[in-house]
Amino acid sequence: MGSDFGGDGGDTIVDPANGCNIAEEYVYLDVWVTNNCAVNDGGWTTNPALATSYEVAPPDSDAGLARFIAPITQDPRNSKTWIGGGQHVWLNTVGYAIRSGAQWTNLYDLGAGHVATAVATAGGRTDGTGWHQLTLPVDGTVPNRYIGGIDVDKYHPQHVLIAVNGFSRKWTEGPGAGVGHVFESWNAGNSWTDISANLPDVPANSVKLVPGGGLVLGTDTGVFYRAPHRTGWSILGHGLPTTVTLQVKVGPDGRVYVATHGRGQWAFRL
Repeated sequence: MGSDFGGDGGDTIVDPANGCNIAEEYVYLDVWVTNNCAVNDGGWTTNPALATSYEVAPPDSDAGLARFIAPITQDPRNSKTWIGGGQHVWLNTVGYAIRSGAQWTNLYDLGAGHVATAVATAGGRTDGTGWHQLTLPVDGTVPNRYIGGIDVDKYHPQHVLIAVNGFSRKWTEGPGAGVGHVFESWNAGNSWTDISANLPDVPANSVKLVPGGGLVLGTDTGVFYRAPHRTGWSILGHGLPTTVTLQVKVGPDGRVYVATHGRGQWAFRL
């Protein structure tokens, strides 16, 4: 288990092949990386030969162009491929060997005043071409609210899911406000379907496609599961505290891992 890099902490990614290869965000996309679990050598040093962690923040960090807690993730098929999001979408292709923020590639500019809230990659194109901005709601389906999470089907990259934060109560209604919390697209976001079904009207924070075709959703009241070829959702498992679940991941061991607000991390085998 690695020590933190000091101060607040945001998104964290770990190499499935080596648990001491860790990348962690401080704030505003200020990413640091370690290859030895950030083991302290007993003193403070600026000698690169003795360093145990390296600051590798993309340029948006110093420019103030990222959220306080900005999203970063790694490709589930290739731990050398990372995506980070500020005003720009940033790509790292050297993984945990990165040593400088200059090694990130700018894939796409979201535009002045726009910042990423969620990013995902699943073996897709990473050459910076083919990007275009979607106008949401495209057909009035997707609400104009904070997008908490996104996932891409690694077998069918046109298949995309988003988890939408906020509430759909009448006092938040208005032009573009919309309803629902989970939306699915089979054509790379050109059209969407609300698949919220029987979910409670609470913020959705993270959605994940799991092996076999099921969906796991982290919300402000816990974790829900939708079985393959079904439309309804049910509470996943037993014993998980009723608390905010901020992130859902599938581990290399096939288990589902969830990170909660103040109640620790939990694992579940589907």
